[in-house]
Amino acid sequence: MSYPIFGKLRFPSLKSVQKRSFKLSDIEISVVLSPTATKWGVHREYSSSFNLYDNKKFVTEDEAVGYETCYSSTWDIKGIFGLGKNKSYIEFRLLVAKCNNGQNLFLPGKLLEVVRSETSRQFNDERYYLDVTALQNIGTWVNNEVEFTYHMNEVEHSTHSNFIEYIWSTPITENHYLQFLFGFPKNEKTASHEAAIKNYCTSIMQTVQIDLPAWVKKEKAAAASVSKDTHQTAAMEPLVWRREADTGSYLDFRREAVEKAKQTEE
Repeated sequence: MSYPIFGKLRFPSLKSVQKRSFKLSDIEISVVLSPTATKWGVHREYSSSFNLYDNKKFVTEDEAVGYETCYSSTWDIKGIFGLGKNKSYIEFRLLVAKCNNGQNLFLPGKLLEVVRSETSRQFNDERYYLDVTALQNIGTWVNNEVEFTYHMNEVEHSTHSNFIEYIWSTPITENHYLQFLFGFPKNEKTASHEAAIKNYCTSIMQTVQIDLPAWVKKEKAAAASVSKDTHQTAAMEPLVWRREADTGSYLDFRREAVEKAKQTEE
């Protein structure tokens, strides 16, 4: 893959890269992605087509949400040309997820509710995670007439590098959603470059095109007609899980503080 020659921080060039397309049943997704590359020479071929309704394809482990990877890659972040040093790297994954409990993800706030629950489940494991600050900077992000839910996570891992993740999620059927996930190590090398890394990830997201067939548009329209008063979404503070020394379990300190305040008032 090509990199710009000039610049103190250089990411894989997107100018000459053709869009990569994926067909998920009748839904077509395209996005500009640099060629697959990993630091360890691991290469996996991903199919350009995928049947959303083949339940055997989703890794569920009897959980509420099952996942399948459509594409993954690792891209180096290079420094000044000729010095031969890489500054860091970005791990990218395009995931398709399936809710197994009949959630209608097109209802206002439903996708965010699912993402919140899944984030809590994934990081609630004391064997791997020392500290997690999740669901930060939650917001709506619109591109090419597609509305995404955006958030970021910071993860302190017990055996791997501490990581920052930028995640864009969007529903594509009543029960399926996509996640574009970018992660990179959080350390002294990247501290001053976080804004540039996020800008690069955002520039990739700006190339995303999702073409929905008529039946999906009908599902969306039906959900939009539901009274918003019935599906209000409460304002959400970022969740902070920290391991409790005595039990090894994780606590959401903000939620715990609210409950204690209510008990005090009573």
